[in-house]
Amino acid sequence: MPRNYTTRRERRTLWIAFFLLLALAAFLLWQELSPWEKAPATNPPAAGLTLRVIDVGQAQSLLLTCGEDAILVDAGEYAAGGQVLAALSRAGVKSLTAAILTHPHGDHYGGMRTVLEKIPTAAFYTSAVPEEQLPTTLSYEKLLDTLSGEQIPAAYLFAGDTLTLGEATVTVLAPARGTVWEKVNNYSLVLRVTYGNTAFLLMGDAEAEAEAALLQERVPLAADVLVAGHHGSATSCTGEFLKAVSPRYAVISVGADNRYHLPATAVLSRLADGGAALYRTDLQGTVTVQSDGETVTVTTAK
Repeated sequence: MPRNYTTRRERRTLWIAFFLLLALAAFLLWQELSPWEKAPATNPPAAGLTLRVIDVGQAQSLLLTCGEDAILVDAGEYAAGGQVLAALSRAGVKSLTAAILTHPHGDHYGGMRTVLEKIPTAAFYTSAVPEEQLPTTLSYEKLLDTLSGEQIPAAYLFAGDTLTLGEATVTVLAPARGTVWEKVNNYSLVLRVTYGNTAFLLMGDAEAEAEAALLQERVPLAADVLVAGHHGSATSCTGEFLKAVSPRYAVISVGADNRYHLPATAVLSRLADGGAALYRTDLQGTVTVQSDGETVTVTTAK
């Protein structure tokens, strides 16, 4: 005859099992909802090195990918934050190895906090600008608050520092530790990215004075691809500097019909005289540059 009752020990065992299952379910739910307990999503492996000069108008935002690593350099104005996120999504980027702010001007840092709030980021880097030259804007303060709130480690970069990007290497060429500049633009992090036998040179907003310092220090400047300094302003891309870089391709991040009338005619002439093939985000949208370590190819959105 089947039993329709349980012993006290059996009931106790059933209750223990029930509470254990309940605790396990609660733990799994907490783990799912807790952003700090979840490992960042892995990016799909990228063949070779890719640089995307994202079209963010009269501003700058660059995305570097190699292997499963991704580094964002600048993020345009605040209004461009959504565009940068969309570009990351199209590239399959779900997490950042690093976010780099070349220097604290709004057209470079504005959209960064939007990205950092949405994309898991392992580290944040910027240049060491004297406190008296730092912006006092609310948007910059909110960026600092975001770094703190998202618990993203932050540090300064100086000439000679290197970062790993898959099988590529990002070398900081400037500014040198202890350098003092009158213009904040010249504190821009200048980055040289090498992959195989190819190199990309990213100038931020560095102007002629910073270019002259690089020439004087005799650091390696030769590059297949140059992202021109200061949006193609006449204050950058001096003839002597372009001769040292000798780029085959030059990209200018610039807005259509901008009030600064950039890129400057003099810069366009100097690039043409040097034989560089020119690409502009105002005319061609996002510019994508790919390297397999030996050859470089360029495609545009328009």
